[in-house]
Amino acid sequence: MRIDVALTPGMAPPADPGRDVVVIDVLRATSTIVTALDAGADGVVPEGSIEEAAVRARAEGALLGGEREGLAPPGYDLGNSPRDYDRARCAGRRVVLSTTNGTQAVRIARGGRRVLAAALLNAEATLRALRAGGATDVLLLCAGSRGQVAADDVAAAGCLAGGLLGGGGRPTDAARVAIALFDAWRHDLQGLLRRSVSGGRLLSIGLGSDIEDCARLDALPLAVELDPDGVFRKAGARHGA
Repeated sequence: MRIDVALTPGMAPPADPGRDVVVIDVLRATSTIVTALDAGADGVVPEGSIEEAAVRARAEGALLGGEREGLAPPGYDLGNSPRDYDRARCAGRRVVLSTTNGTQAVRIARGGRRVLAAALLNAEATLRALRAGGATDVLLLCAGSRGQVAADDVAAAGCLAGGLLGGGGRPTDAARVAIALFDAWRHDLQGLLRRSVSGGRLLSIGLGSDIEDCARLDALPLAVELDPDGVFRKAGARHGA
């Protein structure tokens, strides 16, 4: 298995229909997507602009969530804090989500064999899904922060890349860098997230509790995959099931 890491979306190679792509935005889009689906959401739709997201949510009667500058845009139901996506709000509902980095990265990921969403929260479940799905070429796509490298995403990519090595994976140099970062901080992931640029931004706007929520390694046992309609669902789930 070939294992590559794109440290930012701008470093991602061209789409390859034989490649599995895993989008990672630990702080916070993919953490929120995983949490919403674990809470019983019917699906999560990643949208680009806040306007497009609002139009789609109204058309589908969906919950509207997301952020700009870390906070919910005016008129949105929810922001981008995972703990807001609980069962009381999400069970049986579709969520339309638009964020600064994570949902933008999904557009770049499309065109692969499979597109998954991963965070520290569901790392082990994502590894199981990749192995079970027969992945032979995996790109771990870090959403980054405004076009720059985000340590939180790279560490999560390193966690996944290291886990794939056990199956005879062949890592690129970028994957080795990610593995080294994760190994250096694996016993203090919350500390790494707090020191990251994204973590510092959350602390500055009073959302430090999101860091604690997103740093919980393997807390949620579900893999998340983009379906042909562009909706994130639990891997293996059928529409309407």
